Amino acid sequence: MSNLNIFTFFVAYLFIAISVTGYGLFFERISVKKNFGNDLGFTGLLGIFFLILYSYISNYFIAHTISHNSILLLIGFILFGLFIKNLSDKKYLAILFFLICLSFISIIIFKTHDDFHYYHFPYSYYLTQFPSLIGIGQFNHGFRTPSSIFYLNSLFYLPLIKYFSYQIGSALIMGFSVIYFFQLIKNSILKNSND
Repeated sequence: MSNLNIFTFFVAYLFIAISVTGYGLFFERISVKKNFGNDLGFTGLLGIFFLILYSYISNYFIAHTISHNSILLLIGFILFGLFIKNLSDKKYLAILFFLICLSFISIIIFKTHDDFHYYHFPYSYYLTQFPSLIGIGQFNHGFRTPSSIFYLNSLFYLPLIKYFSYQIGSALIMGFSVIYFFQLIKNSILKNSND
């Protein structure tokens, strides 16, 4: 990470988080008309779900190269710009930005999984280099059980940050889950329906 400074990494992380939220807003707009954009935690998790599903399907046909991922995430960024003006309450954006920044700190502080070097990193990296990874379980025991987080991480292989972004997927899942549960707790307190 010698040529990569923290500011560049933060901008890339913010770009990815906004793009994921953009896909979530798009699919929330299509499927759930009621309360559009009022639950950005759910919106972000919906965006992550779509990207995981897309990643599983698209990798049969193309590798998740830098150009592929840049175009995909740019579309999500544009979707965010299109749908953000339709949000009823803009204060959720401040909460979203705060928790994205907080989860960014977690990427810098926490270490990767113990098996990261063994099969997490190689599997995610292979997805960026080759399409249709079928039958690679004989090379490494960890390759026998492909994980959705590997496929999600392969979409975050971008210029400048390259493979240093392979733990952004976990941080986004954690961040959007925290936002979702925070809003659930807040709503139950306001309605006095604590169980």
